[in-house]
This record gives sequence, structure tokens and C-alpha cells, in this order.
Amino acid sequence: MFYLDSEFDKKTFQYFWELAKMKENKSGVIIIDGFDYWDKLPENFSDPWFKTLCPNYRHLKKEELPEGVEFGTTYKTISINAPKYLEYLLYKFKSLGGTTQCTTVFHLHDCIDSNTDIVINCSGIHARTLGGVEDNDVYAARGQIVIVQLPRSYINWTFERYSGGKGGIDGGGTITYVIPRDNGEVILGGTYEKHNYSTEPDLKEATAIVQRCLSTRSDLLPQDQTNLTIKRNAISFRPCRKGGIRIEAEWISTEKFGKKILICHNYGHGGYGFQSSYGAAQNVIETINKSLSSD
Repeated sequence: MFYLDSEFDKKTFQYFWELAKMKENKSGVIIIDGFDYWDKLPENFSDPWFKTLCPNYRHLKKEELPEGVEFGTTYKTISINAPKYLEYLLYKFKSLGGTTQCTTVFHLHDCIDSNTDIVINCSGIHARTLGGVEDNDVYAARGQIVIVQLPRSYINWTFERYSGGKGGIDGGGTITYVIPRDNGEVILGGTYEKHNYSTEPDLKEATAIVQRCLSTRSDLLPQDQTNLTIKRNAISFRPCRKGGIRIEAEWISTEKFGKKILICHNYGHGGYGFQSSYGAAQNVIETINKSLSSD
């Protein structure tokens, strides 16, 4: 089945919100102020579905808008230090008895041995080429970012700015964003290039990203600094899919072990993987249980 991200985002936001409020927060998730800016008010604009989910949602006053911005909104949201959060998940997984194995997989059958009953396929962009899946609707949307280092807790806000196009991350035009992490690293972005598989950062683009971020929010740069401290440039590939997320179960037979294996696919989340992750995972469990009960 195929889903809109908002079906999962609400559950995921509530999960992250509670993580961020934990007294001993080791997850890398923090609560911050969010801002969305549009150079031009989108035609037929309507408030987003999350206006009742994110606290303090409102439209920005004219005097609160950066130069060159016609319309904006603000609300409370969360930010995720992705590497730290993944370490947190791995720790939780192992503490519950989970084990890991690092190997190269060419086909779903490579995940199956005599003790396997269920395989959850979270192969992301590789769902396009993974044997047993080979989903031609999967494609990459390349993103380039610049990671800078600022004093910890200096930035307690995030923003996205849409210039041209229809707004939104895949609406065309230019997208500019700032995302802080709990360790003082700040992500500056970005680009959204469908079907671009280049792994080399474009230094001219990196310079343009920094300039766009600073021109939108000059307070990104501390008053005692003349330049941002750049740690590195990075490239990522959003695992997109025509038709959206695929969460679907199927049974396959294995001649080698003489039994049926339940495969549950979970991929195609595009640039929304973290923000839909918990809700999607819950749906995977529901899908697996339904398949097991009907077999």
C-alpha cells in the first residue's frame, strides 16, 4: 500500500516530542522554534495540516519577516542530530537483545537463513536495484549541504525558505534551510536535484548555500565572528519513489529452506524519512501482524 507522509508524521512528531522532553535526553532530539518563509505568498495558500499539532503555530507579522520575504509562519518543532539518534536506536535495539551483522546484500534471499521467518526491507534508494525488489519507481533526489560549527545552543531555531516554484521541498525553485544539532553543528542547505547521482560537492553551490542562509538570517553568524566555521560539505541522496511510500507485505517461498518467508517492504520516504519514521514503523508492525493472522 502507498501512504501520504502526514499519516505517519503526527505519531512520529509526538514520539520525538516526548524524547526531547526526557530528563536524561541521549537521543539527540531537541525542541526549537521553526520558521517557514516564502518570497511570494503561494497561490491558494492554506495552513498546513500540522498547524494543530505543532504548538504556537501562527503567521508572522510583516516586521518579523526577513528582507525579500513576503509571507511566513512560525511554530514549535523538533530537530534531530541524526548520527546521535541512530546511535541511540542501535543502543536500544541491542539492549533488548538485538544483534547486528554487516554484510553485502545483492538479493532479498541473501537475508534469509534457516532461522529467518520475517524480513523487513528498508533498502531505501537501493530498492531500485536490489534483487527480489527491483522497483523502477525508486529514484534519488540529490541534496547538497554545508555543515558548520557554532557554540552549543547558540542556534535554537530552524528555518526553510522557498524562492520561486510552488513552495515545498520538491515544488521547484530554490530551497534554503538551517537545521541545528544539539552538539553545535548546524546544517545549511540546500539543493533538491532529481535523478542526479553525483557524489562530488559543488563548491560554487556550497558558497551560494552559505550566502543564502546568511542573507535570510544574519543572526546565524555570532557577533564575535567574521566568518562561519565550515566543517565539511556533504552530499546525500533522498530515496524517493513515484507514488510515495511503499509499506506492503508479501510471502515468498524458498526452495533452499523449504518454507515461506514474510517480506515487509518499507521504503520510498524521500526527504521525510526521519519525520515519518516512527509512524511508518508502527504501520510495518501492523502490516506484519495482519499478514501473519491471515496466513
